[in-house]
Amino acid sequence: MRVRLPHRFLDRSRERGVSMIELMIGVTVGLIAALAIAQVFSTSESHRRATTGAADSQQIGTLASWRLMRELRVAGSSLQHGSALWGCPLRVWRNGAVVLPRATPWPAPFAAWPLDLPLVPIAALPGGATGPDQILVMAGRTSAGPAPQPVSVVSPTLVNVPSSVGFNPNDFLLVADAGDVRPCRMGQVAPSYAAMPGFPAPSAVPTGAVATGYNGPSGFAGLPGGRDYVLFNLGAAPSIQMLGVRDNQLLQYDVLQFGGVSDPVVVAENVETMVVLYGVDDGVGAGVANDNVVDGWVRVGTAPYTAAAMLAGGETTLRVKAIRVAIVLRSAEASVHEGPGSLVLFEDLPAPLRVTLSYTGAERSFARQVYDVVIPLRNQAVALCSEMRRAMGMPATGACG
Repeated sequence: MRVRLPHRFLDRSRERGVSMIELMIGVTVGLIAALAIAQVFSTSESHRRATTGAADSQQIGTLASWRLMRELRVAGSSLQHGSALWGCPLRVWRNGAVVLPRATPWPAPFAAWPLDLPLVPIAALPGGATGPDQILVMAGRTSAGPAPQPVSVVSPTLVNVPSSVGFNPNDFLLVADAGDVRPCRMGQVAPSYAAMPGFPAPSAVPTGAVATGYNGPSGFAGLPGGRDYVLFNLGAAPSIQMLGVRDNQLLQYDVLQFGGVSDPVVVAENVETMVVLYGVDDGVGAGVANDNVVDGWVRVGTAPYTAAAMLAGGETTLRVKAIRVAIVLRSAEASVHEGPGSLVLFEDLPAPLRVTLSYTGAERSFARQVYDVVIPLRNQAVALCSEMRRAMGMPATGACG
């Protein structure tokens, strides 16, 4: 008779598990495969970051260059026919509070600019050997035409001009001395102003209640008597802007504080530095002075094109016919590849005008791109050749041909 044994008594001689050696081999193979996968992923991620960073840099550089060109190419607009405007100290109020001259330092990074800003189309502060330069640009935007008009101040809230064609409610007005560089006072057309359809534009222009909007505490009535004054219509959105770089950000500061914004705003991220050159019409070399052709380039801050001389106005300011700006963009993330130890700006210019940026250590792991733009200042040509400046000999009669 055959007896069937319980399962626990069955022979297990032919059953076997995984030995320690086999387990270690499997783990080792798995580790090698994981390392290979991680390496492939790391390389792929590095290439992805580099490609994405390059695309982001192109977009940021294009945007930053466009914003710079938009602001700088209108420098001096609506003011180019003034006989003695460049260098006149600006007097500006907003809702009864003084905007210019400023009582406290400008916000960073613009603290080096003077508190009492004069009217100039453009000026720049040097940032040192390799530090970011800064730009100040002023312009009006009007449909009334840039020609100044003689003005008489009737009262703190009313002025008379030959014609108010093109004037609109809340347009900005600038009144300046017709024959001397004295403070220029800003105000606004009253919100209630309206020309009657079918009738000539009135000569009496209301300037709104004092200490409201951008009207001063006494309107234009506070100007010294016994002088001849001219009025400029700056349009609905004149611009006084500061541009600079801080903490790898291109910043823009609105001096007039439209909308109540009192801090610099970010124009573009990952901007490492900004370097500026003036294109000057000074007759150096084979050039002819005052012919509205750029004869050469100079670094901002180089005598006689210092910030103080530019802010003072006069021929030094008028000689600047173009501006060239190089901005350096730095990738947001480091790469596995090490870049060059230096970067040269303005390589097409003579050696004294080139700017070399040096990088060491971890900084070489960041990718960089340079955007170099040249912006002609067309209003400077008009300012040089305006009939009023010719008549006054600023510069000499016939300089414009």
